[in-house]
Amino acid sequence: MWISSRFFVIFLLLHLDTTCSEPFEAHLRGPGFVMEPPGRVEFSNSSGGWLDCSASGSPQPTVDWVHADGSAVTEIHGVRRVLRNGTLVLMPFAAAAYHQDVHNTIYRCIASNSVGRIVSRDVQVRAVVAQAYKVDVEVLSASRGCTAILRCVVPTFVKELVRVVSWVHEPAIYIYPSLQGDGKFHLLPTGELLIHNLQESDESQSFRCRSMHRLTRQVVVSSPTRLRINSHRGIISPSVVEHTAHVQVSQDEGAVLLCVAQGCPSPEYSWFTHNGAGPLPVLSGPRVRLLGPILAIEAVTGEDSGVYKCTAGNVGGEASAELRLTVATPIQVEISPNVLSVHMGGTAEFRCLVTSNGSPVGMQNILWYKDGRQLPSSGRVEDTLVVPRVSRENRGMYQCVVRRPEGDTFQATAELQLGDAPPVLLYSFIEQTLQPGPAVSLKCSAAGNPTPQISWTLDGFPLPSNGRFMIGQYITVHGDVISHVNISHVMVEDGGEYACIAENRAGRVQHAARLNIYGLPYIRLIPKVTAVSGETLNLKCPVAGYPIEEIHWERGGRELPDDIRQRVQPDGSLTISPVQKNSDSGVYTCWARNKQGHSARRSGEVTVIVPPKLSPFQTNILQLNMGDRASLTCSVVKGDLPLTINWRKDGRPIDPTQHMSVKQVDQYNSILVIENLGSDHTGNYSCVVRNSAAEVENSQALLVNVPPRWIVEPVDANVERNRHIMLHCQAQGVPTPSIVWKKATGSKSGEYEEVRERPFTKLLGNGSLLLQHVKEDREGFYLCQANNGIGTGIGKVIQLKVNSSPYFSSTSRSVMVKKGDTALLQCAVSGDKPINIVWLRSGKNTLNPSTNYKISVKQEATPDGVSAELQIRTVDATDSGPYFCRASNLYGNDQQLVQLQVQEPPLPPSVLEAAMISSRSVNIKWQPKTMGTGDVTKYLVEFRESDPLFVEQWQQIEVKDPPMFNAMIENLKPATRYAFRVIAEGSAGRSAPSQELIVRTEPQRPAGPPLSLSARPLSSTELLISWVAPLPELRHGDIQGYNVGYKLSSSGNTAYNFTSVAGDYDGGNGELLLSGLAKFARYNVVVQAFNQVGPGPLSEPTGAQTMEDVPSRPPEDVRCAALSSQSLQVSWQPPPIYHTNGLLQGYKLVFEPIIDDIQPSKDEVESRKTTALTMVLTGLRKYTNYSIQVLAHTRMGDGVVSKPLFCHSEEDVPEAPADIKVVSSSSQSLYISWLPPNEPNGVITKYSLYTRVVNGREELNNEKRSLPSQQAYYEAKGLHPHMEYQFWVTASTRVGEGKSSRVSSQITTNRVPARIISFGGSVVRPWRSTVTLPCTAVGKPKREWFKSDVALRQGGMHNSQLLDSGDLIISSLQLADGGNYSCQVDNGIGTDRLTHTLMVQVPPTAPVLYVTSATSSSILMHWKCGFTGNAPITGYTLFYRRTNGNTDEMQLSRHASSHELKGLVCGSTYQIHLSAQNKVGTSPTSTMLHVRTQGQSPGHPASTALLAPNSTSLLVRLHSWPDNGCPLLYFVLQYRAVTEDPDAEWVLVSNALKPQRRIVVNNLTPSTLYQLRMEAHNVAGISQADFTFVTLTKDGDPPPPEIVHRGHRGQTTVIFANMNLLIPSIAAVSGMFCTIIMVIVCYRHMLKNAQPHAEQANHIQKESLENRANSEAAQRERYYATIHKVSMQNNDKIPETSEDISPYATFQLSEAGGNMSQPHHGGPANTLLHSFMYHERALAEGCSSPPPAASKNRRRHSRKTEPESEESESDQDQLTSSRTESSNQHEGKIKHSIIYHGAQSSTSSDLSPMSEQKSLPRRGRSRYHHQQYQFSTNTTPRHHNSNKMNNNTTSNTNTTATNTTATPSTSSNSNKILSPRGGNLKSISSTFKSQDSIQCHIPTLVKSPSISTQQQKQFHKQQLQSSSNAQHSSSSNPNSSSLKQQQPLLITPKLHQLEASNGQELMGLDGIGNSHSPLVACMPPSSQFRPIPHKSIMPAHEPPHHHQNHQQPHPQQQQQHPGTLLNPSTAMLSSKFFTAPTLPK
Repeated sequence: MWISSRFFVIFLLLHLDTTCSEPFEAHLRGPGFVMEPPGRVEFSNSSGGWLDCSASGSPQPTVDWVHADGSAVTEIHGVRRVLRNGTLVLMPFAAAAYHQDVHNTIYRCIASNSVGRIVSRDVQVRAVVAQAYKVDVEVLSASRGCTAILRCVVPTFVKELVRVVSWVHEPAIYIYPSLQGDGKFHLLPTGELLIHNLQESDESQSFRCRSMHRLTRQVVVSSPTRLRINSHRGIISPSVVEHTAHVQVSQDEGAVLLCVAQGCPSPEYSWFTHNGAGPLPVLSGPRVRLLGPILAIEAVTGEDSGVYKCTAGNVGGEASAELRLTVATPIQVEISPNVLSVHMGGTAEFRCLVTSNGSPVGMQNILWYKDGRQLPSSGRVEDTLVVPRVSRENRGMYQCVVRRPEGDTFQATAELQLGDAPPVLLYSFIEQTLQPGPAVSLKCSAAGNPTPQISWTLDGFPLPSNGRFMIGQYITVHGDVISHVNISHVMVEDGGEYACIAENRAGRVQHAARLNIYGLPYIRLIPKVTAVSGETLNLKCPVAGYPIEEIHWERGGRELPDDIRQRVQPDGSLTISPVQKNSDSGVYTCWARNKQGHSARRSGEVTVIVPPKLSPFQTNILQLNMGDRASLTCSVVKGDLPLTINWRKDGRPIDPTQHMSVKQVDQYNSILVIENLGSDHTGNYSCVVRNSAAEVENSQALLVNVPPRWIVEPVDANVERNRHIMLHCQAQGVPTPSIVWKKATGSKSGEYEEVRERPFTKLLGNGSLLLQHVKEDREGFYLCQANNGIGTGIGKVIQLKVNSSPYFSSTSRSVMVKKGDTALLQCAVSGDKPINIVWLRSGKNTLNPSTNYKISVKQEATPDGVSAELQIRTVDATDSGPYFCRASNLYGNDQQLVQLQVQEPPLPPSVLEAAMISSRSVNIKWQPKTMGTGDVTKYLVEFRESDPLFVEQWQQIEVKDPPMFNAMIENLKPATRYAFRVIAEGSAGRSAPSQELIVRTEPQRPAGPPLSLSARPLSSTELLISWVAPLPELRHGDIQGYNVGYKLSSSGNTAYNFTSVAGDYDGGNGELLLSGLAKFARYNVVVQAFNQVGPGPLSEPTGAQTMEDVPSRPPEDVRCAALSSQSLQVSWQPPPIYHTNGLLQGYKLVFEPIIDDIQPSKDEVESRKTTALTMVLTGLRKYTNYSIQVLAHTRMGDGVVSKPLFCHSEEDVPEAPADIKVVSSSSQSLYISWLPPNEPNGVITKYSLYTRVVNGREELNNEKRSLPSQQAYYEAKGLHPHMEYQFWVTASTRVGEGKSSRVSSQITTNRVPARIISFGGSVVRPWRSTVTLPCTAVGKPKREWFKSDVALRQGGMHNSQLLDSGDLIISSLQLADGGNYSCQVDNGIGTDRLTHTLMVQVPPTAPVLYVTSATSSSILMHWKCGFTGNAPITGYTLFYRRTNGNTDEMQLSRHASSHELKGLVCGSTYQIHLSAQNKVGTSPTSTMLHVRTQGQSPGHPASTALLAPNSTSLLVRLHSWPDNGCPLLYFVLQYRAVTEDPDAEWVLVSNALKPQRRIVVNNLTPSTLYQLRMEAHNVAGISQADFTFVTLTKDGDPPPPEIVHRGHRGQTTVIFANMNLLIPSIAAVSGMFCTIIMVIVCYRHMLKNAQPHAEQANHIQKESLENRANSEAAQRERYYATIHKVSMQNNDKIPETSEDISPYATFQLSEAGGNMSQPHHGGPANTLLHSFMYHERALAEGCSSPPPAASKNRRRHSRKTEPESEESESDQDQLTSSRTESSNQHEGKIKHSIIYHGAQSSTSSDLSPMSEQKSLPRRGRSRYHHQQYQFSTNTTPRHHNSNKMNNNTTSNTNTTATNTTATPSTSSNSNKILSPRGGNLKSISSTFKSQDSIQCHIPTLVKSPSISTQQQKQFHKQQLQSSSNAQHSSSSNPNSSSLKQQQPLLITPKLHQLEASNGQELMGLDGIGNSHSPLVACMPPSSQFRPIPHKSIMPAHEPPHHHQNHQQPHPQQQQQHPGTLLNPSTAMLSSKFFTAPTLPK
């Protein structure tokens, strides 16, 4: 019984638990994190840390913490606490209390409820013990203009915790991190400071780095650091010195890619991205900024990640680096579905979705967890988790955890619920048959979801309620329900059909089986049964006993069934379907009996009731607003009474407190009324009607729209600094309102801005605002607004205050005080007030002024906190030690250590030395003598300049940072001696100064630019740049040279092209010739000086423009079209603009017909000028092919001519046939023959033969006959005898019929005289060919051939043959076969004769080649063509080769008669020869000429000019070494000390020293004798010289005399010991001795022949020596030579042979004011350098002379004119002259010009030597009859003083000549002048001999402005007389002219041409002239004057010695005839040099 009772109690409890859990289970929700702790938490030991973790769920989850191994986290007193809200707190701790398992470990947060369990990510906790640290600055220096990097170096132990917050640009400019910088400074987010565009001024600026500890907030500032700028010269290719190889940032952050390169010039940067198929340039945009070495990207996205490449390049090359950008995009993890309900046995599938910015992310490391435990990987397929055959143990919480390689994790949760499953019987009982008495147990087991409920019935009715029956039920751990029915003592009445029914909301299942008990039949009590109308009624007879035979049913005495609706089942049950109320209500009786006949019966009542039926509601949802009235009506349309009508809300009965009322209208109607709707009225309302039959329900949803209202209203809050705070704000309403947080931007009533989700700011789903790591900037007013669209919404403003615990800016500080003074200990604390401050000694003893009389304490409030002060009076050593300032307030406490040190005066420092010496700073270091470093508070470093002449005051700096024991003294002067000393200062005073240290600072790059920069053009491609050295105080060392930069002004490039020029170390002036520049272009020029350190600043740019030049390209697109038979139209386009080289003034058209004449009788080359781009050529030959060329010209001359364009004029009607013959061939026939037209003007298409018969004067007949063009004869037959026939012929082209020939008449006769019908004339054939000379005749005559009147016989000529037809055939033609061949016929009736002129064309003969001038790099040559071979010359070939070199050849135009070879090697011999070509062949080459260019091997300088020794160095002035005309290539320099050992080794300074102004040889020993050996090399040779010198003493004094004397004694030994020096020395002495003897001999001859001139000759000789020195000095300074040319007179003639060429002569011009072409020229006289070369076309007989065309290797000789010069327009054919200024001026800006005024002149570039005297005048060319030349020049040589200048130069006075020897000619001709040998010499060619020298051909007669015409006539009369006497004296005494030659020549003003009786051309003066008139000769060379060249007309046979004796005029005449004088030079000349008449003094 007790067991049964216990089972029953268990059953009831289980039943109640299951019943209660069913409605609650629908509201279960698994846990989810509201605030998941971060993956990493760091904190300092002074502040502590905390980990927040909160979760939500239903029921509310519990939060626990576990370790990584899963063990629970427990509290540790004072160390670790777990708060009730789930926060894990790690308290502040001392350094000694550090525990790794607490402060450096992994924690996890676990949230769990009845549904499941979830675990957070791993939280790595790291506690950091605060330590003091220092930061330094690392400088990555750069070159000027580049980028420097300053990096803050943080110690490694705190590097991860310290970040750079800013940099300080001293004194107080703060630079903060930025993505784009400010252009100059750029602080990267990583902390590096970039300084762009470095300049010298940046070196003086200081920078500090400010860093902050992100846990303790401590700010540490570095010591100041200065920049260093690298010094580079020249071009340095870039190299990448710093770049960020890998940059990793998070999405939406800014990324900075750094790539710094260094190079010179500053490199330019380009950025490329390699994320696509190929590299793509990175372009600037809204997010992307290109900042040179920085690529900044704002708000990066995943698309920005990839590989980037930066390229830095300059003119030296380029460098590149690759950088990788990785963007960490946040990922979102979600499990789909997040709630999954699966029936038991089904399959559950979860998928982990990993996305980033809405896009799927590829393969990730995914782990699955269930209820906090990791699942095995076998259940995971990639991102999908499959749970097959779901059972109850599978339900719970699932987590998907994604772990990235970076270490951060992300997770999502999902819940797996079991779905509703209908019950399933797992176990059931079976049918049993028993005897009465034993116990029976029936068992059923069922499973389902929800858990099913099991009930029991017996025969369809509840089990009997007696003590024998016990029902038990329980639920297994698997959720199965097991139910038992136990019958303790079975009896007969317990038998029947037992059924167990399992039921839940998903379904119902039952099992029934009989329990049979042997016994008599027994029917149990049948309870009243209520049936429902319309349904099925099943009545079971509760019969017991066994066995039972039969069961019957009765009603009203009738056995059932008695209706079709009734049926008795085999088991005895009665079924009625459907039940009807009226017919089926009543009493039913059941009876049963067994086989023995025993029976039992029992009756029961059946009542039938009708279930209720309701009228449906009108709508499913009724939506109203809050405050409205609502009513719901429930009507029952059918059902039996009594009816019960109830209202329910959400399944629960109506609560009377909800202000709802129910009105019962009647038994069938009920109304629910709500007077005032509220938010709690929203729900599902049901009307439930019940009667005994059934319960029916009708529902309607009511939705009340409710405006928001607070659930959790926000309130003001306080939070401690660096802590987290949750601001709660929750509202409800219908619909659910949205929560928005806003923060006031100012005061409470100000503007608000919305708070958005960002780092440390989280907006939770329930509306709460979570603020993490709160700082003061989060303080303020916050507004929470809730709105759902109903009403205006609600809002609440709260105030958040940030409570700050006390904190100090630094953890410790020290105070040093002198013993006996008052110590002042201060501390400033920040935090919220009130703050309480307590001072402690040694951290434990509180200092109280009341107990210690020595101390006093005071404190005062500051804006940020409190400042406290502790005073200790009269301190002593016992007061030293640590003091603590402890501050506390309501929110915490902090303390600061103040270390007090009481010290005595320290000892002076020792071991003072210089650790680093630079140009402006010295780093001094020392060692302290004091044992304790704390004794010294600072050091005083004193310094001053160590100047023995002036003692300065000591300057002082303080060093407050011991124990570094060093100091940087800055702002010093470069290259200066300084004295330093150090004083230690402690709290008790200062020490004595240390010993002085003497230091010399290093030099520094110049600080000032060069001055007086000027640039002037020398030519079209050259600028002469000159400047003055920087100021001495800005040089900062020896100026080693200069960098000259230049660039085109028009170019957009900002970079200059730099050229280095060596300096002189003394800061002298400099200049540089820039060559190879663009023509007629403006350049900007800058100069910077550099010393041994580096370059200085650039000067201000100056501009200059190169001169104009001729165009370097021909006109383009030249086209030609024929307009008519005599006109062509030519068009073209201008040359490219960059090749015009000036302002185009027009175009010249050069054209000539292509005619294969034997020897053209006239020059067919013509030229026309125009300014248009088209021209029509008229008056041309008809039907002729023309060669057309076009050139453009500027005012400087003609440019390059275009390639020949060939164009054909159109056809026209031909001219008349050249001749016609009519002869009688018989009595009735005439034979007509004719010649084609000389001018066919086209292609002959036919001939027309006209015939006219004349009888007397009457024309009888007229006839025209057309004949083919190949036929030139016709025989008219059948004529009337004795009649006159007239014939004439015309030729026709396709244009028409031409002119008729002459009319030839003939009378027919019976007698036929002999007549030749062939035509004679000129016949041209090439040699070695065959010619047929026709002689066709009528009358059957006898023929005879003659050659030059000599009869030819058959076989008389070996190569001739006479044919029977009369023709003469000559084969293998030779030149000798040419001549006149005549054919004579005779038949007795008549005779006739015909002559052929045969001309045989052969190759031409060799031309006559001669050289007219030579310079150091060019040779000018002319030639005269010989016999042309009866064919026009087609071209020339010039062969030339350097000695021992290869032969080069050059093709020259057929028109050329001169050429200048350029680009030759100085001082070298060349072999030159020339050949000519015609159509037949090539001529032999001309005679080989051996020509040497000017220049010699280097000379030897004077030792005093070359060397300047110092104490330890030697200055070698390399510029003083003479180059002798050939530029120096390099030097070899070596030296050795002169010792007793003659074999002492040489010290090589350089074996390839480039020419420079000077060089310094260092590391010499003072007061030492040295020997210096030098070699100078140029292309002409080598010169070697040895020198001895003595260095000065150590103090700079002269060396001791004994060393100097030993140097003089040893010098001879050194020189004579060297054979290389001995032999040249002997030769030089011998040569000098011979020269002296020759001078004495010549001098005696001069005295003998010209005693009156002795005094003058002595003066001249003295000047000549000085002039020679001036000439040699000036030669070295020569920069440029300009070739001038003038036209020749029409009767000039070129030399016939090479012997006729005059020797080289050197001249200079002197002008002295007066009537000048440039009257404004004045001031100091300057040197003007010109080279005049005369060129004229050769118009010789038999030689074609069109204008010369430029060959392919030849430069056009067009030259430039000054802007002031005048030009004259003339005919295009006239010869011209041009001039170019090329003077090198030393001072002043005087322009020099030579202007030629001729009768007719034009600009031309043609070079031609001389004109043939007998040549025919050209068509359209006027001859020259008069020319006037004006010139202006200066005569000061370069680099000479004024005294020497005055000695050598005289303005408006005569200048004496020097002695020059000339050899007279031995020719017998008495009327030739200016030629040493016979011949027609009209030109004297000359070349340069020195810089200020000039060569002339013929001296030009120049009108001297200071001599009147009458004076000139009188003087020339004297010259004529002296010339006549000179003829005789010179014949007997060849040397008698030596004195006369020294005298200057007066240039005569005018020129006339006279015809002498002998036909020779003479020259005279204004009517004074005869056959013996003296002629002006070309003067001897001069170093001071240049003549204006002119072609003089001279007699052909007058020898030069006629002018060697001249009488000396009276001294008064000399005063009356001041004029321009020509001063001869003393340059060495050959015997061909000529003499000049001498003016009286």
